[in-house]
Amino acid sequence: MNTMLTRLATSLLLVLIIFLIIYLENIWIFSLAISFVCILGIFEWVTNKFENLFLGLFLIFGFGLCSILYVLLNENFYLLYVLIIMNTAIFDTFAYVVGTKFGANFIVRKISPNKSLEGLVGGMIGSIIFGLICGHIFEINFLPLIFMLGGFLAFIGDLLISYFKRQSGVKDTGSILPGHGGILDRIDSHLIATPILILLL
Repeated sequence: MNTMLTRLATSLLLVLIIFLIIYLENIWIFSLAISFVCILGIFEWVTNKFENLFLGLFLIFGFGLCSILYVLLNENFYLLYVLIIMNTAIFDTFAYVVGTKFGANFIVRKISPNKSLEGLVGGMIGSIIFGLICGHIFEINFLPLIFMLGGFLAFIGDLLISYFKRQSGVKDTGSILPGHGGILDRIDSHLIATPILILLL
């Protein structure tokens, strides 16, 4: 129970920080925050002795650079950026809940023992529902398809970091986020999904 409360408290704090940064709509604050996250991510990649540092640099700084350029090009993109981030969070939440309750067909137990086909489908359904809602509000018909793809890419990103953690024999990439682990434990789902959805949108 204490672990769950700690995890929830950290999640709420992170959400508040993210929405505050977006609300301010200041490109310098936004850029500094994204850069700080990326630097910590690279630090964790190195300290955990993950293989292929070039891949880590490419994924983490690719995520950061795409995020900053996306918002820099047009300040109206702050809202779309939030939707992209929220889609990944919704996918993760639905995948976790459905996988925990109904998971029976595990996909890659040697890499990530808790990831199931049921969880993946549940997460993608969550992304489709979120896409339908946002698509209706903003009159973007193809958004459910884009967000469904984003959910699948979030799964791939999560799986990739899980692979490197398994190779290095670590459970978490760090301890900076109580109840969650490290920065890479939090942004793993965003590393591939966010840049590709930015390019598509």
